[in-house]
Amino acid sequence: MKELNVLKFYGILLVVLGHVTFTYSPMSIISPNIPSPTLNLVKDIIYSFHMPLFFFASGCIFSYQLEVRQKPMTFMQMFKNKAKRLVLPFFAFGLFMVYPTMVLLGFRDPVHYFIDGFILALDPRHLWFVLALFLIFILFFCLRKICTKLHTPVWAISMIAILVYFFHLEFAYFQIKNAGEYLIWFTLGYMFTIYRPAFKYITIVAICGIGFNMAIPSITPPDLLKLFNGIVGIMAFYILSIWTTRIENSKFYQWISPNSFGIYLFHAMIIYWLEFIAMPYSINPFLLSICVFAISLTLSVLLTKTVRRLGWGIVIGEKSK
Repeated sequence: MKELNVLKFYGILLVVLGHVTFTYSPMSIISPNIPSPTLNLVKDIIYSFHMPLFFFASGCIFSYQLEVRQKPMTFMQMFKNKAKRLVLPFFAFGLFMVYPTMVLLGFRDPVHYFIDGFILALDPRHLWFVLALFLIFILFFCLRKICTKLHTPVWAISMIAILVYFFHLEFAYFQIKNAGEYLIWFTLGYMFTIYRPAFKYITIVAICGIGFNMAIPSITPPDLLKLFNGIVGIMAFYILSIWTTRIENSKFYQWISPNSFGIYLFHAMIIYWLEFIAMPYSINPFLLSICVFAISLTLSVLLTKTVRRLGWGIVIGEKSK
């Protein structure tokens, strides 16, 4: 489990860096004064695997609980636990941080955004991951129960996840579409804990697929190429995590790791405010990105610790003290 903790540590740093560099993407709602194709490329690389990595890690940990430790768990126990861990922070941060930021900065209309952003959950910004993960936990748990009752091997869920991934769920409300798209990554993480040796062959296939696409561009279907990129990116950082488990002893790791979920909840809107304030000025993109990364990461950790000390841990998915 040490390497999984390190993997999540790298994952949260990639998420923050990805959101910082996303500012330099044509899709960003904030347009910096000085564009940077290089930072946009960095964003593209990070976005090819960083969110799959988070779902993968969640699947690994869930599998460790149910398959390795064989922790008894009923549907209602799982539902209540994940609702407190994920759904409560979704609405708490959505209504008291994301909503005010998007409205005050003039990015969204207050009435329509309240409905579309959070009642229908069409555009909750970075919080989409939280709600999609909650739905995936429910769906996967039910599929696993069905497999158990039918005496079917758990890897059969992979077939369902692959079908959902390639055929797409077009129902975007309540993050159902994203839950369907990312179910495959959670499932791969779950299977990784059980069938770890087989993943070296899966990784080799993915590397060959990327190489084939580089040799003959655009011949590989986009969804399949995304799958290959995600697998290679995750496995690369998993291997890095194994090689660098000693990083757990560093102060930086010990400062970040226990606060990773709080960092995820806080960081995006801090980045919005910082980038919005800096937008009129001609600041070197690399200098600005380094500063925004450092400030948003630091403030997110401090805010997470403050919330915990105030006894409000429930809003960041923790038990209140």
